[in-house]
Amino acid sequence: MNSIQRPRASALVLLALSLAGSPTVAQTPRQPEQRGGLPNGDTPHLVVATFRSQDRALGVTMADEVRKRLQSEKTTKELYVVPKVNITATLTGSGFPTDSALSVSDVMELARSLRSDEVLDGSVSKNAGGVHVEPRLLMKTGQNTLTQPLPPVDAKDLGEAAKQIERALTEASRAIPSYRVCASALVASRFDDATKAARAGLAAYASSNFARLCLLTAFASQKAPADSIILVAKAIVASDPTSMIGLANLAAAYAQKGDTASATDAYVSIYNLDRSNIGAGKAAVREIVSLGRPDRAIPLVDDMLAQSPDDSDLLHTKSTVLLVAGRRKAAIKAAEAWVTVDTSKATLEYYKRQIGIAQQDSDAAMVLQLALKGAEKFPRDAELQLLLAQGYRKSGQSSQALAPARRAAEIEPKNLRTTLLIIYIQNDLNQPDSAMATAQKAIASGQNRDTIGQALLAQLGPALKKAHETAARADWEAALKSAQTVDAIAPSPQSKFYSGLAAFSVAIDALTNARALQTQGTRADRAKACEELKVVEDNFAIASVAVLAGGRVDPSAAKQILDNIGTYGAYVPQLKTTLRCR
Repeated sequence: MNSIQRPRASALVLLALSLAGSPTVAQTPRQPEQRGGLPNGDTPHLVVATFRSQDRALGVTMADEVRKRLQSEKTTKELYVVPKVNITATLTGSGFPTDSALSVSDVMELARSLRSDEVLDGSVSKNAGGVHVEPRLLMKTGQNTLTQPLPPVDAKDLGEAAKQIERALTEASRAIPSYRVCASALVASRFDDATKAARAGLAAYASSNFARLCLLTAFASQKAPADSIILVAKAIVASDPTSMIGLANLAAAYAQKGDTASATDAYVSIYNLDRSNIGAGKAAVREIVSLGRPDRAIPLVDDMLAQSPDDSDLLHTKSTVLLVAGRRKAAIKAAEAWVTVDTSKATLEYYKRQIGIAQQDSDAAMVLQLALKGAEKFPRDAELQLLLAQGYRKSGQSSQALAPARRAAEIEPKNLRTTLLIIYIQNDLNQPDSAMATAQKAIASGQNRDTIGQALLAQLGPALKKAHETAARADWEAALKSAQTVDAIAPSPQSKFYSGLAAFSVAIDALTNARALQTQGTRADRAKACEELKVVEDNFAIASVAVLAGGRVDPSAAKQILDNIGTYGAYVPQLKTTLRCR
């Protein structure tokens, strides 16, 4: 809660345990320094602790002046001010210097050892007019330490400052009885009564943080509207910027309203209360990320890592936060630092996740680098071998891609993705026969014929393009052979249409040659022309069947081919008669 350091075993804790169940010096003061004799059983006890100051003597003297002032103004029936001798004895027994300005946790443990309810401390410094003091009243309730800042004091000397502090404490204490009623009502879940008591405390002392904190708790317990919670929490934080209760409720209420910017500011303030508290820092980071503000969380993670650079969980958190923030390259780097610190985290899932991030970032070089590391560590994982092959191919290294692709196929022989990749790689390497053999073997093993056929069609593209560009019969014949091979392995409308197109183109070239040879007139030329006409007839026959079967791929082109076959097909017998072909 506000102003609390992380719990730690201190000498004061050990002393308190040793004194448990036995009378303490504070319980049986031999020589009360206050009027009124021994305190009643219900009299509040107050420890005045050494004030914080760069001048330790000044801090001690300020506490002495305040303690003496309170002891002279209050009877032991109103407020029992624990004598300095009791405080000194406890500090000495605990191993603390008697002029120590204690942390909040230690000073509250000191108070507990002395059976005290409240602590008064603060900070003091010298200025041009005398002294400047910022006092505060601390109270322990359950596991929480509550803070009531008192008005700052500027005085000509410590005695005058003590007088003003005593008056401020008296005013602030007016709200404490109502606060105690409120706290008891909260324990009993009587929230309406708690609210009423808290408002009574504020009526008694309008600046009472104790009353506000109790009212805030009552509101939160009743799930009051966010605006009501914000109003009270802002007042608490304005009075005490270190109030963990105020900041936590402020953050939650802002988040409920959807004001993520203000909620994030509150969580950052919570972190800054005790930056050494790594556990609380991680919690603040989680909340900030959940609000959709990961960029605001990154500096907090970096600050914690500066304190604990080898904290595996923090390194993993940094990677996660960077990823949520869309900073993929940095996320990958942070994750690599994470597994360097804790090598057990370099699992198969880690490598696949890292590769996935690199793929999202379109970072082919990083994909290849990660796949190489992963495949080296997990050589029997087909997915990593496949990713490695894909990485090589995307980087233009198809010759290196084939080996890991084949290893993946050995591990999972019926993986269709691997089969397709091998076919694509073999096409890249201009190995059509190998691609066909891979396809035939895969289909024979039961893999999807149609999908594999589509992969094989990819290799027809270059062949058809070349034939279109050169118009050479040899290229059209090569395209026809490829199309027919694909069609034999995995028939489809495309394979049939491409077969018909290539066959028609071969036939037209042969017909053109036959007509040219006819004009030569020699017997040899006529024989060659007849051979060409046989080519025409054979390829027209192939084209007719194939284009009819695959015409829906390109209906317009199919109609044109079939019309031409009809026209030229009728001319071929006449030409054969003229050439006296057998």
